[in-house]
Amino acid sequence: MTQELRVHHLNIFLVKKSFKDVDKIIKTEACAPPIAVPIAGHGAGQLFVKKNPPTPPRWAELFAEFLNPTDVAVAGVAAIFLLEVADRKYALAFGQGGRHLLKEDVHEERFGLLATLNSVSSESLRCVDVQSLDAIQSHSRIQSGQASSPDQFGLDVEQDMLKAVVGAPVNQAMGTRMSGSDSLSVGVSLKLSDLPALLVQYKKSYEIDISGKDYEWVNNISVTKSAALIQKLEVALDARLITKNSQNVWLAIPEIIDWDSVAGFVFTHGKNQMHPDITMEGFLKTVQAGEMVTLELMRQRRVHCVDADFKRTYKDWSVFRCLYAELDTADGKFILNDGSWFKVDSDFVQRTNEDFKKIARSKRKMPTYQDDGEGEYNARVATFFPQEFALLDDKQKIFHGGGHGQVEVCDLFSVDRELIHVKIYGKSSVFSHLFAQGFVSGQLIQIDQNFRKKVKAKLKAPFSELIPVVEKPAQDEFRIVYAVISAEPGEDLQLPFFSRVNLNNTAQILRGFGYKVELLKIPVEPAFAKTVKVPPGKAKK
Repeated sequence: MTQELRVHHLNIFLVKKSFKDVDKIIKTEACAPPIAVPIAGHGAGQLFVKKNPPTPPRWAELFAEFLNPTDVAVAGVAAIFLLEVADRKYALAFGQGGRHLLKEDVHEERFGLLATLNSVSSESLRCVDVQSLDAIQSHSRIQSGQASSPDQFGLDVEQDMLKAVVGAPVNQAMGTRMSGSDSLSVGVSLKLSDLPALLVQYKKSYEIDISGKDYEWVNNISVTKSAALIQKLEVALDARLITKNSQNVWLAIPEIIDWDSVAGFVFTHGKNQMHPDITMEGFLKTVQAGEMVTLELMRQRRVHCVDADFKRTYKDWSVFRCLYAELDTADGKFILNDGSWFKVDSDFVQRTNEDFKKIARSKRKMPTYQDDGEGEYNARVATFFPQEFALLDDKQKIFHGGGHGQVEVCDLFSVDRELIHVKIYGKSSVFSHLFAQGFVSGQLIQIDQNFRKKVKAKLKAPFSELIPVVEKPAQDEFRIVYAVISAEPGEDLQLPFFSRVNLNNTAQILRGFGYKVELLKIPVEPAFAKTVKVPPGKAKK
């Protein structure tokens, strides 16, 4: 009678080809001498075991009066099994902390993710981990009560970066369930002699090209975690900064802020000068003669929000946090956004840029910006041009049900039926908020008669007559204009890559609702853009 094989849970890393020596892969100094584990036909693997001292469980503290915690202390054991099969090394981690016996950057990134995607049925996914490159760059885990396909998880394939999946492999010999990110986790029935053949099969799945498949979008964007590659990228970016080459490099507000309490920004070592915006030009003015502009300097220096009395308020960030950069290297295209590096597929970059160019640029000429925040600008425009614009900013929000709460229709509504949304230039998170604002408002105007009635009630003639109530707006009757206040030279806008992706997707949906979508740059008054001296004692360096 054949004995049924036990199911073992394996956590597998594929070691990079460049790592040959064991002491370059394993933290051998933390382990006992390795144990040789021979496998017929494949030589011997090496088992590295780390023994941790006995540690009492946390709950023992509650009963310290009646129990000696050392009496219930348990020694933890972690291990790494290193095995070479067909000229590639695999590291299998066991126990809590086993994976931490591997040195940094020794394993292939996304080995488990790609091996799983190419091994499981696309209808068998039970769980996905994603990082959304939206306003808050959220990390989320979505679990399904039954086997599902990727589209049933509601993923945005243009902006959701897939980090891990769980599913059932088509070939049941590969396991009962597979999950993968950098490592591959499998539950599989096997004996030790079966392991080499399985490892080869997992590696073959990892190497399958997903181009043209349902999962092709997975290669659009991936986070870069390799310390060696990040160091290489930062060296290249440092070289660009030192030579003051600012092509595809700029500073921007890193998050949405409350402009009612912010009048401007002050850099440390900036001679107490206030700036209306965070720009590379403003930061460079704080750098002394002979001082090199480097990422390390940007990590050390900070930029502070200040109020109208020149007192620091609200928030401050490192200059590095405000830095955005795009680098094209031999390893691919990389983007630094909000302190993290991302690798972007070249075909995805090309498609994104082509779609972005197709978005119409508004021909409307708006007054230049010379105000303390977006709200003040919008109010000034509506006051000085009352026949052209009605003010519908956040102070005129509409309370509306259906999961929306307060909805901002737009900032300025023009006599030409333009729903103008205004935002001061910032990083991807700022633009995500701007585009979402236009999308929610535009959608409700098209589908909800009650919402149109509320919008009409907020307006006076002649603007109120422009909003239909019973019938939804006709095709191309309204324009949604995304207006961005920017002090950068030139007439066109240079948006962060993720913002281009976001705008392309939003514009496509809004066009489906019957809108024209346009992008507009609002320039900053040159005299106002110059720095303003902060009165002595009002702000510190």
